[in-house]
Amino acid sequence: MARVHIETHGCTMNRSDSEIMAGLLSSAGHVMVGSPEEADVVILNTCNVKLPTERRMVRRAAELSASGVPLVAAGCMARTQPDLLRPYASVLLGPRSLIDVVSAVDAALSGRESEFLEDRALNKASMPRVRLNPTSAPVPVEEGCLGACTYCITRFSRGRLRSFPPDDVISAVAKALKGGAVEILLTGEDLGVYGWDLGITLADLLGAILSEIGGSYRIRVGMATPDSFSSLLPGILDVWGDERVYRFFHLPVQSGSDEILAAMGRRYTSADFLSLASTLRGWDPDSSISTDVIVGFPGEDGEDFEATLRLLESVKPDFVNMSRYGPRPGTRAAAWTPPPLSEVKRRSRELHDLVMEIKMRRNERLVGRELKVLVTERAPGGRFQARTDFYTPVALEGEVEVGKFYRAVVEEARSNYVVARVVGGAHGGK
Repeated sequence: MARVHIETHGCTMNRSDSEIMAGLLSSAGHVMVGSPEEADVVILNTCNVKLPTERRMVRRAAELSASGVPLVAAGCMARTQPDLLRPYASVLLGPRSLIDVVSAVDAALSGRESEFLEDRALNKASMPRVRLNPTSAPVPVEEGCLGACTYCITRFSRGRLRSFPPDDVISAVAKALKGGAVEILLTGEDLGVYGWDLGITLADLLGAILSEIGGSYRIRVGMATPDSFSSLLPGILDVWGDERVYRFFHLPVQSGSDEILAAMGRRYTSADFLSLASTLRGWDPDSSISTDVIVGFPGEDGEDFEATLRLLESVKPDFVNMSRYGPRPGTRAAAWTPPPLSEVKRRSRELHDLVMEIKMRRNERLVGRELKVLVTERAPGGRFQARTDFYTPVALEGEVEVGKFYRAVVEEARSNYVVARVVGGAHGGK
């Protein structure tokens, strides 16, 4: 028996992987602890989707290694860039080899250099887990994608699409809710293609979850590429209209330029994305659209960037994940020349200013409205964080209870959230 600390970086899928590793280790008799200082062995669950993240992972691996505690490097970077981690970690564990985590920890404790980087056909929906957050539970529904984006390193670590059986996903959701969760985060690399390898769709899965599991809870559906999600319209909106599904759509556009989208290997045009956004906002004007944008992709000129600004101004997304392009090893785009760094920085600043303005305008429309909110966590400074039915973050004044629903009046708008006052009592539960 050993004391194990897992440090998690990156996406919701990584968070789910860490819960699975904790579940497997606990089943084997190991004890999970809350800090590296308490641990006999540390697992660093890495992310390397962006160049700055890669550099941060290397620094963190060096820091943990210097403490003298045996280190297991897990996650996407262990699979795709093992050479950067080998100087610090004697054991590597890939995201599709989580079933070997007990052997990986045993090897680290005994000082053996070992690597577990195979692509196993794992059904992550059915694997044991220890919840990191009792209120909000990630549930993996698939792993991998069907894309061939020229800039993406994640597809090399997560592989091709493998959808998990709907019965196992439903069972995982039910177990999380029974354990106290009120927010379910359905996660994967591209949920729009869920079930294409099983002969079913995301709409089928959502409908089955909602029909089989009653109670008061919320489901956040994770990222879907615009082309895959568009293929599910209009039928999926019939399911999405259930109150238990956040009216939130994560649809990464990446660029407003058709030339850049083609170079990226994206399978839609800017007009396709605008049409999709118009459909969603026409269905419900309050629905939240989250998107991702890459600035400075190789070949992007001033007109391409202006096209991105125009698209964002037209769509007015509620959430935007902005990234400067950085080459990822092994990808086609890594051999191409990006714009000068000074110009990329200038574009990033201009994009940031526009995004903050758009988000403020979107949140200002909520001031004075009474909304139903779900309290998801206690925030610093004595406040609580909640989410509206369309996933807008809410800072709540006063004493409330995590995991409960309230009626609240929005009193102030900020770019990243709104401030609200509770006016209705708590309710919730199963």
